[in-house]
Amino acid sequence: MDLPSDIFQSRLCRLNRTLLSLLGQWPFQKERHRRIIFITVSFLGITQAITQVLALKTLRGDINATLECIPPLIIDGVCIVKLVNLWCNMEKIKMLLIRIQKDWQSWDIESEYEILYKFAETGRSITVGYAGGMYMFGCLFPVMAMIPKIVGKNVTSEYSTRPVGFPYHVEYFIDLNKYYYPVLIHNYIVTAIRLTTLVASDTCVAMLVQHCCALFSVVRYRLEHIRKSIEQDKKLALLEEDDKIYKNFTYCIRKHEDALQFARILETAYTKALFFEVGLIIGAMSMSALQATNEVLTPHVAIRHGGYIFAQLLHLYIACWLGHKMIDHSSSIYTSVYRGEWYESSPKSRRLLNVIMLRSISPCTLTVGKIMVLSLPSFSAVVRASASYFTVFRSVQ
Repeated sequence: MDLPSDIFQSRLCRLNRTLLSLLGQWPFQKERHRRIIFITVSFLGITQAITQVLALKTLRGDINATLECIPPLIIDGVCIVKLVNLWCNMEKIKMLLIRIQKDWQSWDIESEYEILYKFAETGRSITVGYAGGMYMFGCLFPVMAMIPKIVGKNVTSEYSTRPVGFPYHVEYFIDLNKYYYPVLIHNYIVTAIRLTTLVASDTCVAMLVQHCCALFSVVRYRLEHIRKSIEQDKKLALLEEDDKIYKNFTYCIRKHEDALQFARILETAYTKALFFEVGLIIGAMSMSALQATNEVLTPHVAIRHGGYIFAQLLHLYIACWLGHKMIDHSSSIYTSVYRGEWYESSPKSRRLLNVIMLRSISPCTLTVGKIMVLSLPSFSAVVRASASYFTVFRSVQ
């Protein structure tokens, strides 16, 4: 680690650091370790994806088997996009993490620390809840496939590419019955890598968005509670009354600019990846729904595909909800100006508020390739689009 990392060693961010480290994507890992882990994870994932593509080729002509192959391949695509994006934007993410560390080391008043802590605690709750939900729903698909093998039922598979217990169709061009357990272990290891990639990348975004919202909230507090802020800030104690307010407003401008810069870097680091992710998620949900309705709906099938679809919905919802939070917190700066005791300041100090108000007119956003803004309305729009594609596929079939 090449910088002090108290906050990242604490319970607030420890899980985020651990998840990214497991993929070799934690920016402060040693370069050699990071490369070894990344190459190993990539090799395992790519070899699994290749076997799934070969299975798709082997099963061509069988519509049911083809439908089973496509959703896992789409999720592979999402994971590849996330890993490549993390690797390509390593420096930007590192810059944001260093900024988080500095903010935790340089807060000026007790209220700022409380705001940072509150948002970091919320970020930790999001990380724990999202990780738990994704691992739970994501594991339903492979676990349900293994149940017949565990209970010892004499069940046979009609496909040589997916023996009983295998979560996906794979083609290794070997006797899968003879090498059953080595291939099965490979499948389940890659499934764990898939889930960890999704969770690590998305919770990293959650951590960064939460800190960005915390920066905006610090500015809002300083604007809405001018007197309290001045009383807590020892640096302003020896200044004249109007100078205290003026310095408080200049501090707000600097903090607001820092928050805007943080949001801009965050947006540029993830906008391209989100473009591919959202498109792939639409395809995955549509194909999963088509696959579920194409089979006889037994409890076993319902649980497998239901868990798969819910995991995709959770993945999409968290991204849209985080984008909505950025919009809300950045746009609230404008109204916060009016809630403070601005009328007690001099005209010179009031003019500084115009700068903050002008800069807060346009809210900060997370976008899908600069085409669509992530928000709760866009979540419903994507779900409707998935339902539309499902209807089209169903009618064509």
